[in-house]
Formats: sequence, structure tokens, C-alpha cells
Amino acid sequence: MAAAVRRSGHARLKAALVLRDALAAELGVSLPAAMAQLRTVENHIGAPRALSDGRYLEAIASVCPDGAHHLSALDDEVRQACARVRLSPRYAQYLALMLFAHWLGAQRDDAAALLLRLNAWLEAHPPKGEAVPAFVETDLQLAAFWMATAAGKTHVLHACLALLEDGHAGFGRGQKGWSWDRILLITPSESLTRQHADKLRELSAWEVFAYPMDGDAAAIPRLLPDVVIVLDVNKLASEKKGDGVTVPTSVFADGRNLVFVDEGHKGQRSEASVWKALQADLAGIDAPMPAHRGLLIEFSATFGQVAEGEHAFDRYAKAVIFDYAYDRFHQDRYGKDFWHVRVQARDDASVMAQRQTLSAALLAFWHQVACFRSAAGQGAAKSLGLQVAPPLWVLLGLSVIGSQKNESDKQQTSDVVAVLSYLSTMLAQPARLTESLGQLLTATTSGSEMLPAEVRQATVGWAAHVLAERVLADCFAWQPGDQPVLRLIKAATGELGLGLLRGDSSRYYGVVNVGDAAGLKKALESASLPVEEDAMSASLFAQLDAPATVSNGLNVLIGSRRFAEGWDNYRASSLTLLRLGQGEGSLIIQMFGRVVRFAGKDGDGKRLDRPPAELAPLQTAYVFGLKSGYLDTFLQSLIDNGVPDLQRISCAVRKHTPPVLRAVRAIAPDARDFQVSATGSGWLTGINKVTVSLTASIATSRLRDGAVAVVQGTVGEDITADFRRWAVLLDRDGVYREMVEWKRSKRWWNFAFDRPAIDGALASEKYEILGLPGMLNVRDAADLLRLNRLASSVVRQLFESAYRKQEGRKSRYALIDAAQSGIPEQYYKEFQHAP
Repeated sequence: MAAAVRRSGHARLKAALVLRDALAAELGVSLPAAMAQLRTVENHIGAPRALSDGRYLEAIASVCPDGAHHLSALDDEVRQACARVRLSPRYAQYLALMLFAHWLGAQRDDAAALLLRLNAWLEAHPPKGEAVPAFVETDLQLAAFWMATAAGKTHVLHACLALLEDGHAGFGRGQKGWSWDRILLITPSESLTRQHADKLRELSAWEVFAYPMDGDAAAIPRLLPDVVIVLDVNKLASEKKGDGVTVPTSVFADGRNLVFVDEGHKGQRSEASVWKALQADLAGIDAPMPAHRGLLIEFSATFGQVAEGEHAFDRYAKAVIFDYAYDRFHQDRYGKDFWHVRVQARDDASVMAQRQTLSAALLAFWHQVACFRSAAGQGAAKSLGLQVAPPLWVLLGLSVIGSQKNESDKQQTSDVVAVLSYLSTMLAQPARLTESLGQLLTATTSGSEMLPAEVRQATVGWAAHVLAERVLADCFAWQPGDQPVLRLIKAATGELGLGLLRGDSSRYYGVVNVGDAAGLKKALESASLPVEEDAMSASLFAQLDAPATVSNGLNVLIGSRRFAEGWDNYRASSLTLLRLGQGEGSLIIQMFGRVVRFAGKDGDGKRLDRPPAELAPLQTAYVFGLKSGYLDTFLQSLIDNGVPDLQRISCAVRKHTPPVLRAVRAIAPDARDFQVSATGSGWLTGINKVTVSLTASIATSRLRDGAVAVVQGTVGEDITADFRRWAVLLDRDGVYREMVEWKRSKRWWNFAFDRPAIDGALASEKYEILGLPGMLNVRDAADLLRLNRLASSVVRQLFESAYRKQEGRKSRYALIDAAQSGIPEQYYKEFQHAP
């Protein structure tokens, strides 16, 4: 019997969006049919004409002929709102605004009647497997838009503001008492406050006050009611504390406030839950006086993640007006495809595997750079109207780098130091990159590749040393003789510049953007990576937003959660994961959103269905993980948020073994009944050859147009000759001591061996070693330690083979029931879960 598959919060919430479904039912609209019709119109004539020519209205009316008049009225409101904010909505944005306008209008006409209708619908259509409580009056003050990163949440927010502020839906000033005493836009950070304020000012439709950039808190009470106040949630508090920039919510009390919240998933747990209380207080949720009850409208790509908490599930089931999460977003060809590889190696090979993963990530990024700069790539993009930003290699983690406050921070810092050490080594010693690329391109693989097929194809015929210099030149503007330099940017908090020194001049190729650059500086200096100070340069991170026509040479960004959300930039093309935390699903999805953002054809945000070879890498996000666990966490979070993947179910094994069928079981002898001697070199006679495997397992997945192709395999080759070449450096006395300790741990007191037995084992032809090419090159003490551990593994396996051979000679046998002979109780099936 198949075991039940646990559904993620994403899947559960998608199946329980009772407000969305009730509003669609009131309009007489089948959402799947309406979306199919609207999508066809947009694909055929484009979003601008679809709205202006009334084709969206025709499409939705075709699946709802009885409600054509009401739909026409809603379409008129949506058109006017979109005109005010200069938005040509995509079909999903249009449908979201239509449902929102209906929700507002129904409250204008008779809020009590709407409440009765919603509850009647809920009673007649309860979500399968979920118990959603009845709607109450407070629920009519809450609305949410669940939309993927890059799906245009900000544009929808502006259109909602226009709908509400203009009074089209009955909520503007002078319409049945629905006037706003304050309009607030709450962001998660000061950088997003600036971004939202700038975008609103570009529209020239509202006065904007961004706090604290535009003035102190004393100016807020004097602002006119129609001024949009933008501030981040960290500036709000229930009461004023100290002389800082905190604004007490009492400033906005005793009024009806319209409150928009960007990244509404934040503040669902622990101490951050106070944010939700503050937002509810600002919007007057369930305020004692009806005149003080406003609206709270939230936007997020990850409501499904926070719905894992039962306290948030009901809230969003009854508040989400429309959902357009990543699964549907990707199916509609918005954003990039993505390809990822997971490399997993045992401890002895992990350092080499990480180095090879970085080299693979660098080579994949180089391929994107080469395609972007090629005449063929530029010509194809121009002829097709495809807007492609200069590629950017992003190496990203979640912890605050450099602070050293806890073990996770220390590990995060260690990862960043390792990456910077890798880059510095490759730039200072190109021969090391030649060696690494040579090993990568000639590695024997089985079933999978560490590189995308198009990248491997692009390297065919290249000599490793020529390719290495080309990669360094294209990605970092490197020239022979350049020396890497690290500099703390004094004018930009938390920035470390990555540069190349050429004679007396230097230039930057990348930037580290972290929480504590000074702490990272100390860690780098401890690792013999000196850090200078730069008092002249401005923020390098800000320069990443320069137009595509401006070449500033910045191609690498290393950092933490500081830019995981709200970074409006299309450059991120290749993502390497440094360190991910459990329970960080929302941030992981936002990080993913950074790298799959895509401008598309004439700015439509869509990737090409069948791109030419020179453009395919530019609309694909390459994802690598320095450690397999990070990528597992990343991918599981994507799956939990709707990105399709293989799912596993367990099934019981049906055993059909007749009672008369018997099996043979070996019974090992007691250790006191036999002796094993491994002395000198003669003990190896008759011993079978053993294999010590240090290969890495590889699993690659490519998500393309809703389909996931998963391939698994290994990478490695016979490195026995390399081991024998370095064997002269072995500490054989150390290997002997380790074997003595191993014998003690096994409690094999009947096993005797001597020092010459170890020399005989290592000199014999009785073993082979499979591993990553180049992993045995001895350059430092760590490499020598790895070599000695490998020697111990070889000797231990040969000793075990000799012991088991003698043990087998003394074993006896018995007949048992065949059903008890090791047949498993369960087996597993994997299938691709439909989004």
C-alpha cells in the first residue's frame, strides 16, 4: 500500500485559496479557462495591445458570457488604474486586478452581504483535506497577492494604489466615508524603501515621503493624507525608544490607514512576529471604532512557505486574492530555465571536489560571458528583440559573513575565505587553473557531467592552458603579470573590492557585499590573504546597476542575505551556493528569484521557446553548490514552493515465497575458533584485488518548460599510479599505529600483523584507487595528511579481505525460511509531480 506523500505548505495553500475561488465564482469565471484564454491573447498580440484593444476583456468574457456587463465595468476600472501607473499588465496581473476590483466593489456595495456570500460559498466548497474557519468581518480588511519574484508585484501594488486612491472601486476620498488618513508602504529594508520611493516618483502620480531619507519623524504628522509614506518595518515600534530613527505607531493612530506591505511573508515567527502586530495595528485591523479600520494589503512570492505554520495558513487562505507562484510563472516561460549539479564526495575528496566545483562554475560563467560578447550572440539578440544583461557570477549564502558570533557565522566566513583564496590563487598562478580545467575536462564520468552539455561542447578542441588564460581574460580582464588584490572600500559599508594590480594601476573585477567586512578582513589576513584599504572608490555594489551599455568590469558578486530580496537587477546569471540554513525557505526562494530574473523579448520577461545555441546559455541559470547539503536544502525549498521535481512514494513489497522454499544462511565462527596472520609479504597470496573509491557522485537536473530531467552518475578515474608516485612521502609508522588502533576497535584479537606486512601491501598489485584527477598532488601538510589516510584505507581493506577469507573457511551454514532471507519490506517509486 502506497504511503501518503506529505504536502508542503505551498501545495496545501494552493488547494485552499478560498477567497480567490469565491471571488471567481461570484464573477462566474472558471480560473483555469480564463487564464488559458488570457494567456493565448497575450502570447498572440502582446500585453500592451491586449489591454488597449479590449482583447483581455473579450477573452475573459468568452468564458463568462452571463457576467459580461459587470466584467466590462471592472475592466474599465482596471484600465484607468493601469493608465495612471503606466502599466501594460501581463495576463496574470490583469486577472489579479480584476478580482481585486471586484472584492473592493463588493465591499462598497454591501460588506455584510459579501461576508454572508463568502461563508455560504465556503460551506458549500470546503477545501479538500483542510479545515478553513468561516470568514469574519476582520477578514475583509486583509488582502494578499502571492506572486513569483519578477512576476511584477510592484506594478500590481501601484495599480492597487491607483484603484483605491482614485475612488474607482468606491474606497477613495469622499466615497461613502472611505477616505484615507495615511497611505503607508512598508518595506523590509532601507534599500527597498529607496527603490519603492524612486519607482513611485517616476510615475509622478503621488507625492512620496521616504523615511528617514526625506526628513525626520517630526515631519510625518504634517504630511497631507494623499502622500505615500514609504518606510521599512525596522523603523516601526509600538513606542519610541531612545533618540534613534524609530517611529512609534501612535503617530498613525486614530485614523483610517491604507497599508501596503512588500515581502509580506516576513514576521511570521519568533521575535519578528511583532512586525505582524505592528502592521495590523497600523491598518486598524479589528479596531474598536469602525472609522479607524483600514486595509492591509500584502505582497510576497513565498506565502506558501509561511503557510507551513498553522497560525498563518488560515490567514492567507482567506486573504490571497490571486496566486501566480513560481511553478505557473515558469510554465508560462517567464524567467530563465535553470540547470544545477550536485557533487558529493567523501571527506578525503571533498577539498578537491569543492575546488573542481568552483572551476566548473567559473567555466560555465565564462561560457555565458563568451556568448554575450560574441558577435553571433549580440546579432541574434538584436534581431529577436531579446534584452540580455551582462552576465554576473553570484556566490551567495544566508549567514552574516564575518561576525563570528556563532558556529554558523564562522563556517560562512570560512566558505567565503575559501572562495577568495581560490580566486586569488587562480589569478596569481594561472597554471593552477590550467591544471584544474584540464582535470575537469578529462575526468572520466559515468552517467552525468559536472558541466552543462553546451559548456562542454564549447570547450572541445581547446588546450587547457589556452582556455585558462581565455577564461581569466574574459571574466576578470586579466593579463599576464597581473596580481590579485583585496581592498576594503571605506566609502561603502560592508564592501570588499576584488581587484587586479597591473604596475601602478589597479581595477576591480568584483565585490564582496557582507554584513561585517572588517570581520571578514581579519579572517582573510589570518589565512595569509592581505587586505588593503581604499578610501577613494565609491560603492562597487551600486555600480552593478549600471546600464548594460556601461562597461565597469564588475563580473563577480559575493555576499549574504543583504541583497537576497528586492534587488532589481537582471545581471545575475550563474549562482554558486556558499552556505544555506535550515528553515530559510523564503530567503532561498528569493535568492533563486534573483538569478532567474530575465528581461526577455522587448522587455516582456519571457525566455525564447527555442533559442539559438548562442542565446540558450543567456536564458539559463547555472546553479552550483560548494557542498552538496547546501544544494539539497536549496532544491528542497524550490520543490516545497512549487518548482516541479521527482517525488518519491514508498510501497510495500508483496512476498510470494512458498513455505517449502528455504534459503541458506552463513553463520560466522567465533573469533576464538580461528587465527589470521598477515606478516611479511606472503600473506597476500590468494587475496582478491580491492578497490578504494574516492570518486564523487554527481546528480544534474535541468528544469526546462516545466519538465525536470534528472541524471545521476560519478566522476573519477584510476589514480593508483599517482598514489605510487607519492608513496615515498608516506609516514608508514603512522599507518602502522592507525592499523593497531583499527584492530583494537574491531576487537580482532585473533588477527596478527607486523610492520613489513604494511610495506608489502602498499608495494603489491592487489589494489586500485579511483578518484578525482589531481587530488593526490602533495603541496602542503593537508595534502600529505590526505595521502596517509588513503594509505591506511588501502591497508585496512586488504587486512579485512584476508580476515574475511579465513573467517569464511571456518563458517558453517543453516537452512532458514526464504521469507527471512533479506527481502526488503518496502520499495520506492519516483514520479514527476504536476505543479
